[in-house]
Formats: sequence, C-alpha cells, structure tokens
Amino acid sequence: MTPWGSPAALNARRALRDSLFGIAVICAMSAATGALAVEVTLKTAWLRPAAAGMAEALAYVDITSDSDLELTGASTPVANKVELIQVTIKNDVPGPPQVVTSMRVPAGKTTRLAYRGSHLKLVEITKSFGNGTAVPLTLTFKSPDGKEITAAVDAQVRGLLLPQQMPAVEDKAPAPKDAIPAAGMSVK
Repeated sequence: MTPWGSPAALNARRALRDSLFGIAVICAMSAATGALAVEVTLKTAWLRPAAAGMAEALAYVDITSDSDLELTGASTPVANKVELIQVTIKNDVPGPPQVVTSMRVPAGKTTRLAYRGSHLKLVEITKSFGNGTAVPLTLTFKSPDGKEITAAVDAQVRGLLLPQQMPAVEDKAPAPKDAIPAAGMSVK
C-alpha cells in the first residue's frame, strides 16, 4: 500500500476535501450576500439657508442606485418632518408640486431632485442653518424585495445669507453738496 492509500491518508484527504468544500460554500454565500447589497449614492446635495421657525426649506440631491428602488421618505435633525415633493413637467413647464408617499429610483440612472423640479421639503425648521454649513439628510428607500435601505448625506447650505450672517452696515453720512459728481452726471 502506498502512503496515499492508507486509511489515515484517505481520512486526511476526505478532511481536506470537506474543508475545501466548506470554504467554497462560505465564499459562495459571501459573494451572493454581497451581490444582494444595494449600492445607493447621494451626490450634490444642497439647500438654501433657513432660520429656526421658518415654515419650510427645500433640499435637492442626485440619487443613483445599482438596483430599482422606491424613495419612501427622508429625515433631518433640523426639521420636524421631510416631505417628498413630485413636480411633473409638461411641455417644459413645471406643474403644481404634489406631496407623494414615494418616488421611483430606476437602476443605473440618476434621479435628480432639483431646483424647479421634484425635491425634498423640510417642514417646520427647528434649527437655523446658514450659508456654508452642512445639514444632515437621511433618505429611506424600499427595495423590490421589500427591504428598507437608508443612505445619508450632508447637504451643503448655499445661497443667500440669513439676517444674523449679514455684515454690519455702517451709517454713512450724506455726501457734501460740493462733492464732485460721477462722470456723466450733472449737478443742479
């Protein structure tokens, strides 16, 4: 008998084969689980400044996913609630905004929640946010198999300044009557 034909060698080969089979099964399960994970990307999120107590603020974001999804909600710590606003465009004219319970996010395409289009409406602002700050937003999605998926982004605040951010304005004395007029102007 050769060493590979001995009962101990046969048992060692079976154990090795079973171990390799177990590793292969674990790798296959890991790959399958990884394949089921949905990749959602949120980009270019932004909104205008708002002061605490304001009724609303509008937020915009680009959403991409490698799987078909439904956007079912959103939240932020700076507002009491966030509504999904659908705007349909007909003949290049935006229709009236409507609050909806979900929005379709097709796989492989960018779903744009944008100015003058569909967007997120932050309702009952609880905390002021000014130009240059980041506002956390969490979007909630539902996959075709019913699983809930969340994705978070910091929306950049940009645009007009809040009154408390405005630079102090000095009171300037009126120009003297004998001041030289600007070019092209006459003095009466």
